[in-house]
Amino acid sequence: MSGGGITYLLEQAREKSNARMIIIDPRYCDTAAGREDEWIPITPGTDAALVSALAYVMIAENLVDQPFLDKYCVGYDEKTLPASAPRNGHYKAYILGEGDDGIAKTPEWASKITAIPADRIVKLAREIGTAKPAYICQGWGPQRHANGEQVARSIAALACLTGNVGITGGNTGAREGSYAIPFVRFPTLENPIKDSISFFLWTDAIMRARK
Repeated sequence: MSGGGITYLLEQAREKSNARMIIIDPRYCDTAAGREDEWIPITPGTDAALVSALAYVMIAENLVDQPFLDKYCVGYDEKTLPASAPRNGHYKAYILGEGDDGIAKTPEWASKITAIPADRIVKLAREIGTAKPAYICQGWGPQRHANGEQVARSIAALACLTGNVGITGGNTGAREGSYAIPFVRFPTLENPIKDSISFFLWTDAIMRARK
């Protein structure tokens, strides 16, 4: 996350709730700075693999919030999969290795990618899966590399799996936001170009702008 701003706010909140703060970051930086209860180092860019393994444990041990998934999510399992989707094209099948790649996203599989011990992944999954509410928040770093949007989506999926979206003390899995931060910005002026592209295509627009 860097800067430690959100961790400061969480630190104030946990004084009243005795919540544990676990920070997952390749570096021990000022996000933690002694505020955390535990720091788990991870290989940079492998957060999605970690989330997949957490999901595997939660599914295997029935720690997912099935009523939330049934009511608010599309594509977690066969029940909410659109009719046009391929068979076993849902999230649960992907995690359990029943999808196209045939790879079960076990803690042992993720441990080789993330460098986090498999038993710690299992423990973390149980900690998150049994805590209600659990405030799941990602910093700015995970999405700032190739295919980073998939990492951001995976972390958001973790909040959905545990039903921590839309409840007091929970979060969407995204970076925290605010609607009233008073500071001065540079003027944006008026852009004469009215065309637009998907946010996820901006790298293509740079690399292949003239093709």
